[in-house]
Amino acid sequence: MKKEPRPKGFPEEDKTTRLLWCDRHCCLCGKSCGIDIEFAHLPGKEDSHDIDDGIPVCSGCHTKINAYNPEHPKGTKYKAEELKKRREQVYEEHTRHLVPPIHYEMTQNLPDGRKRCFPDVGFSIRHLGDSLPVRLSVGTEMFLNDKRLKKPNEETGHYSTKKSWNLNPRLGYHGHFSVPDEAVTSSERLEVRIHVTIIDQYGRPHRLLPVGWVYMRDKNSWYAEP
Repeated sequence: MKKEPRPKGFPEEDKTTRLLWCDRHCCLCGKSCGIDIEFAHLPGKEDSHDIDDGIPVCSGCHTKINAYNPEHPKGTKYKAEELKKRREQVYEEHTRHLVPPIHYEMTQNLPDGRKRCFPDVGFSIRHLGDSLPVRLSVGTEMFLNDKRLKKPNEETGHYSTKKSWNLNPRLGYHGHFSVPDEAVTSSERLEVRIHVTIIDQYGRPHRLLPVGWVYMRDKNSWYAEP
């Protein structure tokens, strides 16, 4: 049976999502395009069907992306890495209002006032906004001094970044996980780095900067490390 040729360009569903992310603004010059917006391939990715290799632009900027004659080097040609970063700038500008305030922390305190017994450690996260439900993922890295520890359920657990959490307005979760035995018997500095990614209503991920939490063994408590 003859194999049908794959359609050219990017999948329509992926294009629709990116048009929402940029609110139909050119991801190069930033102007509002309305229906006059096109999907250009990044330099060197002209045959790709991966939407990450494309950028929504106006027709004028589309012609400029590859317009450069090396025999007459006047100006500087756009490179793929610069275009990607500029694209993410525009996506962020038009989606950051979809990210509500989120508070999270490491804590040994239980809701009823008791304390968790180490090596069981607690994690609390809360949606502080009044609208815009989101999804999020939480990842943890554990270190004894500078040595990264292999943790339980590293690839599949709720704290592996592979799981998606639904977080509605004013809703919060109190979770917990265990640290490896090596951290229990050691007197070295234990740090847990928390990686939170918020996924807005249009499916765009917003990665927060990681925050480190250091365990105080004598107090069975944590403090945030800037």
